[in-house]
Amino acid sequence: MVEGMCRRGDAVTVWNRTRAKADALAAFGARVAATPEQAIEGAEAVHMTFPDDAVVDAILARLLPRLAPGALVLDHSTTSPSGTRDRVPRMASHGVKFLHAPVFMSPQMARESKGLVLASGPAAVYEEARPRLEPMGAEVLYLGERPDLAAAYKIFGNSMLFAITGGLADVLAMAKNLAVAPEDALSIFSKFNVATTIPFRGAKMARRDFSASFELTMARKDIGLMLEAAGPEPLAALPGIAERMDEAIAAGHGRDDLAAIVADVV
Repeated sequence: MVEGMCRRGDAVTVWNRTRAKADALAAFGARVAATPEQAIEGAEAVHMTFPDDAVVDAILARLLPRLAPGALVLDHSTTSPSGTRDRVPRMASHGVKFLHAPVFMSPQMARESKGLVLASGPAAVYEEARPRLEPMGAEVLYLGERPDLAAAYKIFGNSMLFAITGGLADVLAMAKNLAVAPEDALSIFSKFNVATTIPFRGAKMARRDFSASFELTMARKDIGLMLEAAGPEPLAALPGIAERMDEAIAAGHGRDDLAAIVADVV
């Protein structure tokens, strides 16, 4: 993000808990501060990216007495919805214009100002922040004033990333046991686009439409084939899916669509 800001001509002062990471950004034109308090001196906008809620809150506690009047604080950290829901009004009570704005972008995308920026919180704060957020990514998605929505949508997105990664790990586990080269096993996805299941089956799940296009009992049969194909190789996702299918079948959903694994949560 800092490299992108410097490339766009912004004057940036940086601080990182690991000094070497901050020092590396000096080559791009950033000024390096020794403390977070020094980093925000005179800043019109403060961008934060930290690993968890505890660090965000600890740093904010240090910054509150030193923030310039009218400063805007933009938190790009992936944090919990509950922590964010508490944080936004707490910052407002201190007169801080705080907006949670997590992102979906790789380091390279951040450098090139690509990817998606989420935001939620007070509309007036978002409107003030928008000119700073829009140059950061290809799209900025404002989710409204409910303060925890950007945090929720960020973990929704990450959950799918992890589910896909777990599924790929299981494909490669089966391929290893079946003596199929990893690259060959993954080549099927150049023809079979599994991403289309999100708008199709996801919409059915959301509206509790369990009319069968892929009957759950047949899907569970296929899971058995997959478990057998993996043999002794460790699996990341399939055993948990099989367990969830068994529960749904036991609850009477065997003839329904495999989407019925969500029957007790929607």
